[in-house]
Amino acid sequence: METHALQVEIKKEFGSRVARRYRRSGLVPAILYGHKQESLMLLLSKKEFAKALDSGVKMVNLQWDSSGEIAIIKEVQFDTFGKEILHADFVRMDMSETVATNVPIELYGTSRGVQEGGILDHAMKEVEIECLAGEIPESIRINIENLTIGKSVHVKDVELPSGVKILDNPDIIVVSVHFVAEEKELSEEELAAGPEVITSRKPEEE
Repeated sequence: METHALQVEIKKEFGSRVARRYRRSGLVPAILYGHKQESLMLLLSKKEFAKALDSGVKMVNLQWDSSGEIAIIKEVQFDTFGKEILHADFVRMDMSETVATNVPIELYGTSRGVQEGGILDHAMKEVEIECLAGEIPESIRINIENLTIGKSVHVKDVELPSGVKILDNPDIIVVSVHFVAEEKELSEEELAAGPEVITSRKPEEE
């Protein structure tokens, strides 16, 4: 996985009021930690970071002054509506160390089952993997051309790049194709009659 360069600056002022001022000016407060080194409080462009997130970036090259560090995006905090980025956590990375992270699942090809009138259900959009930090794939690709109606692809069926291990339950369904539910057509007599009304039975006359 390629790293995405992000220009940052060292955060020098602290407090909730200061953080709100930073956000209003288009900056996102962040923290960089890990590898038993000192944590660094950072600021980065909200606009540039949002672009990186939209492109599916997992690993970044944080650059400031004459320094820089490779890090993985650990957590991103959003506001209540999930729109404004409030804070970001980055973890220092050594490209030769083993890490666990989530990557998207990408389907390609046209399913035979869909061509026959079935419905494609892409239930699992991303998967948790473990591999060397320098070998994180952009995505896990699954060919669905031979997926017919009534068939599924489970986690255990997914072909992986060399050195990559999936951490999710192997029996989880990733993608499947199923029949379209058929609706029963009512006859004109049934439509005219309307729903049957059930009432309590009257006592028989003596």
